[in-house]
Amino acid sequence: MRRAVLVLGVLCVLVGIAVADPGSSVAGNGGAGNGGVGNRSLSATAVTAMGAESSAWFCTGGTGSGGVAQGALLFSNPTPQAVTGTLTTLATGSAPTSTFVAAPAASQSGLVPAQGLVGGAVASTVVLNEGGVGVSQVSSGALGLSAGPCASTTANHWYFADASTAQGDTLSLSLFNPTDTFAVVDVSFVSSHGVLAPPAYQGIEVPGDSMAVENVGIHVPNNPGIATVVSTLSGAVVASELESAGQAGNGGASIVLGATTPTSTWSFAQNTDAPTGQTVFHVFNPNRRPVRVTVKIGLEQGAAEPLVMRIPPSSVASLDAQSVTRIPSGSTFAVTFISGPGAGIVVDRHVSSPAGAVAPQQGDTMGVPGGSDRWLLPAAYAPAMSVSTLAVVNLHRTPVTVRLLRPSAGRLETVAGFGRRRVRPGVPLIVTAGTGSSIGAVPLELESSGPVAVEIDALPAGSPGVTVIPALPLR
Repeated sequence: MRRAVLVLGVLCVLVGIAVADPGSSVAGNGGAGNGGVGNRSLSATAVTAMGAESSAWFCTGGTGSGGVAQGALLFSNPTPQAVTGTLTTLATGSAPTSTFVAAPAASQSGLVPAQGLVGGAVASTVVLNEGGVGVSQVSSGALGLSAGPCASTTANHWYFADASTAQGDTLSLSLFNPTDTFAVVDVSFVSSHGVLAPPAYQGIEVPGDSMAVENVGIHVPNNPGIATVVSTLSGAVVASELESAGQAGNGGASIVLGATTPTSTWSFAQNTDAPTGQTVFHVFNPNRRPVRVTVKIGLEQGAAEPLVMRIPPSSVASLDAQSVTRIPSGSTFAVTFISGPGAGIVVDRHVSSPAGAVAPQQGDTMGVPGGSDRWLLPAAYAPAMSVSTLAVVNLHRTPVTVRLLRPSAGRLETVAGFGRRRVRPGVPLIVTAGTGSSIGAVPLELESSGPVAVEIDALPAGSPGVTVIPALPLR
């Protein structure tokens, strides 16, 4: 496998500087009445409510044609009215360009932002004259298709739980400054070698309306497990990582948007304990003190006792699902990581498929921070991609009711055949997107009577969880 796996109980203790202040990372996580999960997600991808005067999205990490992650932007508009705006694109070696964009009502459209650009990095700013529309990205290249979110905010800090510069892997960190303010950025890494702060990554200057792309393997080489912290000394940026794992036939490329703050709850609504391949969760503790993390496992049938992980300060621990005997082999399950009070964490999942499976065979996905009772569900990127399943996990202590909505005759109505579904606490609701289903065909809204986390699995993929279309929380 491409990275060293630290199974439960084997912790990677890293000695060095602290990269976060304890207690500062969990502000606004919600009350303790439902496990610290409020009704509003802490994600950096939240969709501004319909009716807002404007909204903005920032997309980075993709490449031009011929690159490993040629990007296309997806405009998902589940509302009954069209929305227009402006797309401004930066590309390596090219001057910024701006163009008019439109998101037709009750539909999804795609656009390649750097048409004609060969290779190089690409970053885009989308400013819309209305809320309610989500923007995400799909990338394609020799390693296959993948999907990733765009950001709806800039931030002073960005956190990544896992990446690799091991032999055969490449890692690019994109720092995009879409503002008018000059930004200065420090980047540090947490690995089995300790906390690393390469001089080349301290005081990186990112002027307004520009980006800096760093090849991490140059200064942090041959490292199979790296957590990353991006901190601005001035200004604010959007940070994403592009990881290329393995080679064609046994690899994948993932664009991962960082988390703007460590939080107390991270969820993955659908995971498969496949007899072949591997599903590994990476838990990053950026605090100055140890963190106790409870891992809740939700099975479709039966029950599994929670696990407990104890993670030292400024360190990363990993959990291999195949090593957890309380998860039945071949089963589908939800998993939620909950840290103790006063110390947030960041959690990532890496899925590996057997060599020779359908491309891509590997993929990285950031977990869902917190929960939300309203979600925008993008459609697939037709015709190259399709949705296989929609998964929902209930983060509340009591059952919740969920329903899907789509626009019809100028208003939102319940999706036929879905109705209202009751979801028990911690148990995943998994719905297959069959022929004729609205799921994956058009953008939808999901409403819940309590906080839930959502995952949309897509095809082609070597295993479930390799390719995930990001569901976007609605403010």
